[in-house]
Amino acid sequence: MALPGREPVVAQVASISVECADCGRNRWWRPDQLKRFGVGGNTPLAALSGRIVCSACRADGLPGTAISIQAAFIDERQRVRSEAQMLSDREVLVEGARRA
Repeated sequence: MALPGREPVVAQVASISVECADCGRNRWWRPDQLKRFGVGGNTPLAALSGRIVCSACRADGLPGTAISIQAAFIDERQRVRSEAQMLSDREVLVEGARRA
């Protein structure tokens, strides 16, 4: 996550969800896949909405700029993995338990 008072940048995310409000298309992209939009690791997340467009809408002649962006931060990904591991460990214990 970003430090207090600093804007989060692309290098701090594991993936980015881009959803078009016009056509409903939704894609998850890794930060390295955003290079074609001129996005680098130091690009603030707030600047993405001005650079990324919906290619499906553009192909239909629409502007394709009505998008919403949601970032999955690297720390969140680690949290999800650890929770999944914890739940997996619990299931093993329950399966091995004997009934009275």
